[in-house]
Amino acid sequence: MPVTLSGSNQAVALAPGYLLRAPGLRGTADLHRGGAAATRSATRGLDDGLDALEAALRETDVTEVRQVDLALQPVAGPQVAAVLRSAQGETELELEVPDAGPDHGQLVLSIDDAGALRWHLPEPEAPAAGAGVSRGAAGGSKRFRIPASVAPPPPGAAGLAQRSVFGAIGRRLLKVLVYPLTDGVVGAASEFIARRWEERKRPYRLRHFTPADYQSATASVPTAGELAAMAAAGPVLLFVHGTFSTSHGGFGGLPVATMDTLHQRYGARVLAFDHPTLSDDPRANVQWLLAQLPAARMEVDIVCHSRGGLVSRVLAETSASTAANGARVGVRRIVFGATPNSGTLLADPDHMVNMIDRLTTALALFPTGPVTETLEALITVVKVLGHGGLKGLDGLASMHPQGDFLGALNREGAGPAEYFAIAANYEATDRGLRALVSGAIDNVADQVFGDAPNDLVVPTAGVYGKNGHARFPVPSEQVLLFEPAQGVMHTSLFGQPTVSERLLAWLG
Repeated sequence: MPVTLSGSNQAVALAPGYLLRAPGLRGTADLHRGGAAATRSATRGLDDGLDALEAALRETDVTEVRQVDLALQPVAGPQVAAVLRSAQGETELELEVPDAGPDHGQLVLSIDDAGALRWHLPEPEAPAAGAGVSRGAAGGSKRFRIPASVAPPPPGAAGLAQRSVFGAIGRRLLKVLVYPLTDGVVGAASEFIARRWEERKRPYRLRHFTPADYQSATASVPTAGELAAMAAAGPVLLFVHGTFSTSHGGFGGLPVATMDTLHQRYGARVLAFDHPTLSDDPRANVQWLLAQLPAARMEVDIVCHSRGGLVSRVLAETSASTAANGARVGVRRIVFGATPNSGTLLADPDHMVNMIDRLTTALALFPTGPVTETLEALITVVKVLGHGGLKGLDGLASMHPQGDFLGALNREGAGPAEYFAIAANYEATDRGLRALVSGAIDNVADQVFGDAPNDLVVPTAGVYGKNGHARFPVPSEQVLLFEPAQGVMHTSLFGQPTVSERLLAWLG
């Protein structure tokens, strides 16, 4: 039965151990058993994205134990209680749930009326005395702070003010989630959650990448003899995917005709490198790859996406300056697709959940390709972040602008490879993504990147601009740039017809 929210500073009990505090907000809160059925009864317009999300939660051993259905409106007038606000100025509410114990982690996923999905980690400290929140179950409790602002439509987007995935403005769903820490020891589990998951779901693999199988997870692996024959026959085209992704997921948006032409140009010498992107850094990725390649020198052209560009640079630039590797690999060209060559602030621990939120929302609102497997990777990272920041996430840390890895890479010597770049400046028009990149309801600036153009994940100019390395900036005639009006984001790059045109012009 729904509980009434009056806008006061006092917490209201939704059920034993479940307390909600929403000062300055009036409406109702209804607690249900968790599960897909409860979500479907409340939402519309996110069916495909939520189907993929439910599947990803199951695959990552995350169980939805409760769901809170909220209907909220701000209280007006001089008597309103002081609202809770985030560091970005957003109105927030506070949810307290029973502690699941030392063998389990806990998360909350919120879905607002605009379709924005956000992950919430437990607050580290107990509430201050007199804050109005009584403690929950006898075994302890966890608190979560959740944004409660109603996202406005972007300027000029007529009609979006009435769009709501719940059928009413001001609605929200809170999914209370629990997952096991498999060793029962938080410290040990947090270090190995990502590695164990990647060993099962993202193992190292060098695969054939043909027009018949490039969109499929199932592919044949070249033998040592086949690789030697490729190296002897001519240049090889190598695809290197980005963070959270796979080869078939990252490049599956390319048209079959484009892949067919590339396959013919390279005499069927087309490969893709599947690799862990969370637990291993790019140098470890390249070390594994080099161990698979033949002793005879192989000439390579590379198409890469996101963090895959850093892997590609290590292969090209380190190989050129290391005799043992340089004799075996010669990188001729690299096409960087949305690569953080200058890093991305979303790799900072303070902003990483923001990156996960952006990608989760983009996949839910615009599901394309193997969405579930990408969501599995995102959920895995959220689980790690809940127990130790970037610990065990060396692959993600490599994208930190001030990190050791990227600092060293941009100081190293340049190889002979020719560089090309594809980048996008994306401005969110959908209310769900707009809510995530705007921060406070009255602030239209991106809270992470400031006013710097970006594709939701990577700064636009960071793909091709000056970064301290001798080969940057990339010459302007070798850059493809998508402007805001074209609506291209980090996850939709390789589905654009212009990208296929440039790949066919640059490669061969």
